[in-house]
Amino acid sequence: MNFYRDKLETYGLEVLIPKKQETRDYIQRTLKEELGIGFINPETKINYISIIKELVDSGAECIILGCTEIPMLINQDDFDIPMFDTTKIHSQAIVDYIVS
Repeated sequence: MNFYRDKLETYGLEVLIPKKQETRDYIQRTLKEELGIGFINPETKINYISIIKELVDSGAECIILGCTEIPMLINQDDFDIPMFDTTKIHSQAIVDYIVS
């Protein structure tokens, strides 16, 4: 989906996504068939780490975990670059709004 990319690009940020359609299809499949049903596959984590490393090798300076299920598999402890967990960011914004 383009909504994150389009918004980030309006701020002058370059957004990288996996280049191969095969890789994007793999991510979608694992989100639906594994993570979406709560199944955590260690092999999938290894593959996601590899995909993220490819993005870093292509110039990514941070990673947006832009799907609610991805932080079940990947987190900041897995990488030295910043990871943005959108589920956590949205949840914190809701809490801040409610208590303000």
